[in-house]
Amino acid sequence: MAAFLGAAAIVSGDPSLFLATFSLVLFSAALAIRFRLRMHRIVTSARVTRSADRRVMQQGGTTAITTDFSCSPDPGITVRVRDILPAATLSDPPDASAVVAADGSASIRYSLTPLVPGSIRFPGISLAISDPFFNASLLMGSDRFRGPEPDVHPRAAYERSRTRAEFGEDEKDAPSIYRGSGIRSIREYHSGDDLRSIDWKMTAKYDRMFIREYTAAENLPPLIVVDLPDCLFPVPDEYLTKLVNSATGETMTAIRNHGSVSLFVISGVNIIDTVLEETDLQRCITTLRTSAHPHFRLNHAYRWKDRAGMRGFIRKNGVAAPWPRKNEDDQFFDRIAQIYRKSLANPYTPVFSTQVRRLLNSVQLEEIVFYSLFEGDLSHIGELALQAQMKRIRLKPRTVAGLDTAHIASIKKALGTETVEVLP
Repeated sequence: MAAFLGAAAIVSGDPSLFLATFSLVLFSAALAIRFRLRMHRIVTSARVTRSADRRVMQQGGTTAITTDFSCSPDPGITVRVRDILPAATLSDPPDASAVVAADGSASIRYSLTPLVPGSIRFPGISLAISDPFFNASLLMGSDRFRGPEPDVHPRAAYERSRTRAEFGEDEKDAPSIYRGSGIRSIREYHSGDDLRSIDWKMTAKYDRMFIREYTAAENLPPLIVVDLPDCLFPVPDEYLTKLVNSATGETMTAIRNHGSVSLFVISGVNIIDTVLEETDLQRCITTLRTSAHPHFRLNHAYRWKDRAGMRGFIRKNGVAAPWPRKNEDDQFFDRIAQIYRKSLANPYTPVFSTQVRRLLNSVQLEEIVFYSLFEGDLSHIGELALQAQMKRIRLKPRTVAGLDTAHIASIKKALGTETVEVLP
């Protein structure tokens, strides 16, 4: 408007237009000076307090950030504060900002996920200040607007296993625990690939560029097994609740650290549910909570032995004393030995043993976390432990507190392990 009035004053030579132009310019300058003074007052009174619920975390983990901002704004001024995120991080929600209230306070809450290891430092905050005539933005990055500095520990250079069908026909499967020393596959070059990975022999042979893809050590998720007690066994509610809560926490940890988890819920030799390599935490929690309902607790089968256990029993108890000296216990053991001999003469594989073998063959495992109250028949537990030992899979049994020493000893004997973790 001042430019328009000034042009009209020059053309017409009217002094009143010159006066109106000068007054408008002077008024605009006064508004600008007042806006600058208000902005200076806000900046000098600004205070930032930033806190993180986790000061030490692993690469890819999440920490909750709370940023409290305060200042002294004048009436009619709108202030929006935004937290400037460190490099190589992700936030939820992506826009970590808030509008300052009339009293000059604002609070920003969001979750931050660092993608690279090291000490992360917040660059500061950004202010967007506006009034009915002007607006301006300002980056505030001095030391009092930075911090804290959470430490991010590096995660091991592991990768998930893949099937051979994903790599094509020109694959060399030579895995190694060291990154880059084993060739997993060879494929054609794509734009952006690392030129240091070019396979020059393949390139010279086919007259087009090929890239080597290297293996890394696999970070395999665990198999979490939850064994529900016999429906006839009286179980205190707090015992079963503690068992399921601990299994749920282990599931959350496995998905956070490995990206997926496998669940195997049984009640004796009865399989309740099986979830393999699941990435949805909510589905895993629903499976555990639903399966722990008393409706799914079934009758456990009578004790059964594997073939090695049958042979050991026959060697120990199969030769009975002469009939005049045989008591009721000897008759009972002799009868059991006869049954075992018939079983060995007509070999069969129990259904539960077959199902466990198929499960352990269908997923790659390094560890099985076993949750059970270890009450009643332990033969199915011994079968699971035996097959895990045959496949060199580490078994970590866990139970609730309250079991006596003799019972713990019987559990260790059935599992063939030296330790049983007791949940507090």
